[in-house]
Amino acid sequence: MSLSEMYRPTLLVLAALLCSAALVNGGKVLVFPVDGSHWINMKVIIEELHSRGHEVTVLRPSDAWYVKSDSPHYKSITVNASAGFDKDNFGQFVTRTLEMRRQGASFWTRMALEIDLVKEFCEMNRVLLEMMEEIFADDKLIQSLRDAKYDLVLTDPANGGGVLLAHRLGLPLVLNVRWTVQGEGHQAIAPTPLSYVPIPGSELTDKMTFTERVKNMLFFVFTRLQIWYVTDPNYTPFVHLLIFSNDHI
Repeated sequence: MSLSEMYRPTLLVLAALLCSAALVNGGKVLVFPVDGSHWINMKVIIEELHSRGHEVTVLRPSDAWYVKSDSPHYKSITVNASAGFDKDNFGQFVTRTLEMRRQGASFWTRMALEIDLVKEFCEMNRVLLEMMEEIFADDKLIQSLRDAKYDLVLTDPANGGGVLLAHRLGLPLVLNVRWTVQGEGHQAIAPTPLSYVPIPGSELTDKMTFTERVKNMLFFVFTRLQIWYVTDPNYTPFVHLLIFSNDHI
């Protein structure tokens, strides 16, 4: 058997692979991001999708802070609505957080800072709902999204806007992180006894003293109140009172 005959099957397989590769097309991905620091993670994914030949379109509000309208890695659709991100307020929050870290502030000071943050989240959620109402009321925009024949929606689950849009368009949904609007994703599907599993943000480990377990419980209760207040329009007056009556903390 000659050398050419020996390698003929291999050459045929390589030729078939090369021909089939030419027929492969990239997918069309609609991205519903969250502005601010969350965009940094999403941007890395978008750049990788672009490098692999996928067509990416980003839906952004008109006052987006981090998400730019022009990019070599994606097309953009700008919605005439606010994102709810206030650069000055978030800058002040970061400054207060850094000062608290340096000075070793008390647990109650930390809680007061968290209360300020949940007020910001509540406002952002309210603005997001207005943005989604604006999108769904725009029949021309919705029809253009349908006509584009996207393959899936990639979204940040920190808010529910992308989930709602994917449902409206009848498209598969991909989340870019394991977080959900309800918090850390594992807590929704796995046993999380508070005596052993620290709440994200508590800065505790799985080896906790009794005092640390009490602290972990307090963090858990407070995060539940945050979620109820931000995402539930029928939150109780008690939660409203707790969030806004924090002058004594």
